Amino acid sequence: MKKYMDLPLRIILMISGILFVFALPTLIGIGKTLTINFKPFSKFIEINIQKLTQINNPQVSDLFEQMHMAESYRYSMTIVFASILVVIIVGMLGAIMVQMAPTKIGNLFKKVIDFFESVPDLLIIFLFMFFVITLYKTTGLKFLQLYGIFGHKPYFVPIVTIAFLPTLFFMQFLIKALEGEESRDYVLYLKAKGIRKSRILIVHMIRNIFPLLIIQLRTSIWIILSNLYLLEFMFNINGFTKTFPIAMGMGEFLLLVICLLLFTLPLLIIEAISLLVLTFFKGKESVSL
Repeated sequence: MKKYMDLPLRIILMISGILFVFALPTLIGIGKTLTINFKPFSKFIEINIQKLTQINNPQVSDLFEQMHMAESYRYSMTIVFASILVVIIVGMLGAIMVQMAPTKIGNLFKKVIDFFESVPDLLIIFLFMFFVITLYKTTGLKFLQLYGIFGHKPYFVPIVTIAFLPTLFFMQFLIKALEGEESRDYVLYLKAKGIRKSRILIVHMIRNIFPLLIIQLRTSIWIILSNLYLLEFMFNINGFTKTFPIAMGMGEFLLLVICLLLFTLPLLIIEAISLLVLTFFKGKESVSL
């Protein structure tokens, strides 16, 4: 029962954290001396808790329609979930290819992946921008939409840009997990029976590390969401993250909380899936954190 209360508790803690952060300026007064003001702090908390209970407030739904939040949210989440699919598919295929490749080639790929581990997310976004602009200036081809101006909504470049580093991290994790799995007794036994390496890898080893893959996806989704905010700002894309400063400027705390919860929905979904997987594989060594 405690496990199933974990997710609602996290949501409550997220809302409490948001409320505390926005109430903090009312707590601390800066003048000639630093003062602590509990009265305005508690008043701010009280007012915004009351706003949170007014979830059916028509004013909030009207703001959603006026700001076209449904459309921008659909666009942003399309990019997020497409990026997650790219991370899973390309990450798994890349890890399998490295494991199946000759030792020298496999080690070379590992060094390349390790190199990109230290590359900042912002630099990757700049490099993709530079690549698309250089390609257009050199060839005159404009088959990749880069910026979200005049109502355009690019998909390919944002998805590739956002998914690039998470895919490498996911691939790196998979490679290390599979290397650790290779020394297990069941793998040595299957090799001794003459079963093909590809069958052992795909049918047995990946199946055994599957719970860890689901858990690792949480980190990938964190990176994707943080990159999405940077990308929509830098590419001037009218996505869902553009609603955050608008909600803050309007002082609509309920609207801001709803936006942040919707934005973190992919993370909440993977948390719920992780809980189900951990429950299903309960007691197995492979799901230990």
